[in-house]
Amino acid sequence: MTVVETANSDEIPAMTKPGLVTKLIQLITSRLALSVGAQALVSGFHFALNLILLRLVTPYDYGVFAFAFVLAMFASAINNALISTPLTVYTPVLKDPVERARQEGMFSTLNLTLFCALVLVGIFYTQWSSLDGNISLSVTLFVAVYSARHFSRSAGYARMRPLITASGDATYVGVGILVMLVLLLSVDKLHISHVLLALVVANLAAMLVERYRLHGASRKWLSFSSLRSYGSVWEQSRWALAGSLTTLFLAQAHSLIITATNGPNAYAPLAAGFVLFGPVRVALLTWQNMVKPELAVALSESKHLAVRQQIRTTSFLMAGAVLMMGVMLLILWPWINDFLYADQYADEPMAMIVAMWSIITLFAASYNAPAAALQAMRDFRVLAMASVYGAILSGVLVSVTLYLFEPETTLIGILAAEAFMAIYLTRILYKRLQETS
Repeated sequence: MTVVETANSDEIPAMTKPGLVTKLIQLITSRLALSVGAQALVSGFHFALNLILLRLVTPYDYGVFAFAFVLAMFASAINNALISTPLTVYTPVLKDPVERARQEGMFSTLNLTLFCALVLVGIFYTQWSSLDGNISLSVTLFVAVYSARHFSRSAGYARMRPLITASGDATYVGVGILVMLVLLLSVDKLHISHVLLALVVANLAAMLVERYRLHGASRKWLSFSSLRSYGSVWEQSRWALAGSLTTLFLAQAHSLIITATNGPNAYAPLAAGFVLFGPVRVALLTWQNMVKPELAVALSESKHLAVRQQIRTTSFLMAGAVLMMGVMLLILWPWINDFLYADQYADEPMAMIVAMWSIITLFAASYNAPAAALQAMRDFRVLAMASVYGAILSGVLVSVTLYLFEPETTLIGILAAEAFMAIYLTRILYKRLQETS
């Protein structure tokens, strides 16, 4: 066969066909796989850290640590609604580099403002809190830096460069492991304040790497802009703020109400049971943050059928993965209970707590994709109202069950709220897609 014949042939020469190994390498090294893999490292690090703390610290100390993460999630929810989600939804569609840089600078200004506000609130709280001063200060710094890092991670997604975020995640894990090893080898008793400060250092290192990879040695990563044009964003972000806070409250009503009324000791068993599902929740949020810009672009190009198919497929895959995880936990429960809970939580109904968290996570996974699509459609008011209804349902049921029964029964309220959100948001999304197609 001549060269010309080969060129005109429909058959591709064997040497140009990607083999199984090549396809596997391409899959492993794809931006999606690397991003998810980096986030998996973060989830694995947090998972291992929680396992260590469950065995080394008292339930009270672990309750303080877990509640610090709850506060950090609320701070991150504020950041996500007012800053990070608008960053990933509004800026990717801007074609003018100057306009895009100006808008990114505006969000950077907001991020710095929120960071300072969180620090000031934390310092004010330490003045009348019954917690030890060192613990209060470490919680304050952890919450503020955790929120700021959420913006730093989203900057990579907004630029359609998720590998920047992946490098930050890898840095966070590497520095976190190093600092924790130094702590474990140098102290006789592990203090929760030291653990939280170790995570602060790791987050700061990750932010430095992300900023450098995004802007290099230039001073662009320190660029700030006026907030004048934020008014148009506020029209939607205010609904996102209400939705984010109420969504988090419907999932964390038990932690706030139990800790406020019964203290960290009562909250600790529920937090200990949630440890097994923490990586799943983080993975769901990571997927949502990464896919929102892509969905926003697809919707702007009227690719509604493709969006609907992606949402349907993703929802089934996420729910299936969580269901399979629940089956594995059931099979391995005797070993898991002996390893994690037998020493510190022998008097608690950990099997029931873990089973409830498994069902709750299943519902949360099923509406993660619809929620991402509605955010990409900038339909924040619908999300806000749905979460308001869910938060009311969760708060009422958690309060009633806590008053009548034991703290672990409050998970019934969380389950009811998550089931409501799964049904309501899925129905609303498909209605919106039908209206716009």
